[in-house]
Amino acid sequence: MEISQQVIDGIKRRSEQAFKEVYFQYYKLVKHVVYKMVRHHDIADDLVQETFMKMYERIDTYKENTNFKYWLLQIARNLTLDHIRKDAKQLNISINESAIDDVASEESSDYDPLQLKIKAILSDDEYDIVIYRIFHNLKFQEISTLLDTTTSVVTNKYARAIKKLKRELREEDLHE
Repeated sequence: MEISQQVIDGIKRRSEQAFKEVYFQYYKLVKHVVYKMVRHHDIADDLVQETFMKMYERIDTYKENTNFKYWLLQIARNLTLDHIRKDAKQLNISINESAIDDVASEESSDYDPLQLKIKAILSDDEYDIVIYRIFHNLKFQEISTLLDTTTSVVTNKYARAIKKLKRELREEDLHE
């Protein structure tokens, strides 16, 4: 569900209630996007907080009648990329190397049982696409931008993932 113009206007007037509404509606999505990029919960938490503060500071730059969720995700993505570049420069490593998953088991604490079941069935790419599409209602074009790929790749992987989920979950029901 997209945030209303009334809520956006509330943020522009510095309404704490409007800010809380945006925060609670989009926290999980922003955290998912940021965590997938940095693979560290503490850093992701800091970047999520920074994202919402930047949104609050820059709300006047938001153009009415455009996708607020996408605008917010672009803030998160840009802040995270800046952080990764800064770390890579400090550590003298490439950005790809900085994305190595340091604690794989740590990730499971943020997911509900359905998401854990989906994660067990799908590849990482398929999982991200399904989560963005189903749980966060992103459009395929928005997902392709976040994942830095084409829309056709995203739609193909999504279709394959849904088939895989249907097959696996149907088999699971038969065995129970």
